[in-house]
Order: sequence, then C-alpha cells, then structure tokens
Amino acid sequence: MIGEIVGSYKIESKLGQGGMGVVYVAQHPLLKKKAVVKFLHAELSSDGELVDRFFNEARSATMIRHPGIVDVFDFGHHASGCAYILMEFLHGEALSDRIKKDGPFEASFAIAIGKQLASALAAAHEQ
Repeated sequence: MIGEIVGSYKIESKLGQGGMGVVYVAQHPLLKKKAVVKFLHAELSSDGELVDRFFNEARSATMIRHPGIVDVFDFGHHASGCAYILMEFLHGEALSDRIKKDGPFEASFAIAIGKQLASALAAAHEQ
C-alpha cells in the first residue's frame, strides 16, 4: 500500500497491524497534513455485516466533537477492495510505552488520565 492514494492522501508508511487490519500513515501532498488510514484485511472487507460495523464506527466518531475522540475525514473502499477509514493523525506515545519507560504513574497523573477518558466516554454516550 505504500505510495497508494486514499482519498487525497498518499500512504507513506506502515504504523501497525492487528487481527482485523493494517494502519498506515499518509500525507496530503498539498496541505502536508498527516493522517492515518485504517484498512480492514481483504478477507474481512468481503463481509458486508463487518464492513457496515466498521463504517458505523467512522460515522459515530464524526458525530462526536471532543478532543479525546479522533476526527474521521473519510471512509470507503480502496481500489483493492479493502474497506478503509481515513482519520486524524495523533502525535504522542502509547500509554503502554510510557509505563514501560517511566514505571507506574503517580496517583494524580493516573486520575488526570482517568478524567480525560471519562470525559470522552461521556461525549460518546451523549451521541
């Protein structure tokens, strides 16, 4: 997929993969804005019910305006037939990496993260 165009974004590198799909970093060639493209594996993209749930994830995220919820730009099917969601690229580190590097969090920091998570969850439930 490296070099492929999805929407108006060109795929630059692979970010990760799991049992359901692959995630790539992409960039808009004119805006120089980074994005993430989440692809369902080809065999899963042929399952209409699963694709509907995947696209409902995108629709649901677009209805929530909250700093803790990723912004979705687009979704659809790539020329390869794989379903995709094109979304905001977030800079930062994985929580698990931070814990491995720094050890357990102080209670005040853990509480702050918990509040952010609860706020995002509340926004999702409101929709």
